[in-house]
Amino acid sequence: MSCSPNLWSQVVRITSMPDRRVSQKTIVATIRAFEDYARPETALDDYRLFLYERDFPQWFVTHAGSEYHWDWTNILFDVRNGNFFMVSTFGLTPMSILGKPLGPSDQQKWSDYLVERLASLAATLPVGEPVRRSLQLDGFDVDVERLLLVPLEGPVSVQGEEDALTRLVRKIGVLDAETVLKHLGEATDNFTSGKDHASLNESRCVIQSLVDGISIETAAQKKHSTKLPGGAANRIKNLKNIGFFTEDERTAFESAWGSLSAGSHPGVPDREQARIGLVLALEFGQLLLLKFANWKANGYQGFT
Repeated sequence: MSCSPNLWSQVVRITSMPDRRVSQKTIVATIRAFEDYARPETALDDYRLFLYERDFPQWFVTHAGSEYHWDWTNILFDVRNGNFFMVSTFGLTPMSILGKPLGPSDQQKWSDYLVERLASLAATLPVGEPVRRSLQLDGFDVDVERLLLVPLEGPVSVQGEEDALTRLVRKIGVLDAETVLKHLGEATDNFTSGKDHASLNESRCVIQSLVDGISIETAAQKKHSTKLPGGAANRIKNLKNIGFFTEDERTAFESAWGSLSAGSHPGVPDREQARIGLVLALEFGQLLLLKFANWKANGYQGFT
């Protein structure tokens, strides 16, 4: 089996987007979408025609049916890890199902291409809204006509920022870190599931938990004469008073906190409010933790 030059050019294009890759969360959402869509009431009894008419390679359609029997978990897992493209030959060196040698680089290109196209297709299904939302967190929109992904503006994905914040929470250490991570996970999960108001509330809780943890740990050191106030808004002001925040940072954090706490922004769709709230929590959360690392190193007082 082989592929046309036009198809190969699409495959190569996928790998030209550095640091952009469909996340494992999106792959799981894709698996669930295909499994839900294939239930008896949908009358989707022939994946071969369903995929072939949407320009999936014939060798992919044939192999997914004959060897995997449309087990979407194993199909997507093996496409991602590369095992899908190789077959055993009675104890001999595994051969490529494309009928020609397939080096690691080309194997990776095919992997990314097929994951992208399958995720794009899943996002267009009646049950595909969680996939579309998860892709948005990865930094992609869907080209519905071509069933390809289009990078959203900018080099940053929400998934990448979530991973960065998680690493900082674990590395730097903050009071009740598991609560912070719980709120973070629920903010993204609720967004993917279409629970926009719940997602926005969890994003607010991420910032509140970090501000509370930093404030309580700082107060416990007894390096400052001011008493620990209650409420996130008052604690943001207090962090400025003891030198943790500059005046400009205090203003920025109060604006972010006000936006997350407002509950409703007329004229802005709920989905976009939830997405923006998640971005605010991720970026301001990282700023808090980076400052806190230096704050602790400096004895919980003024920066040098």
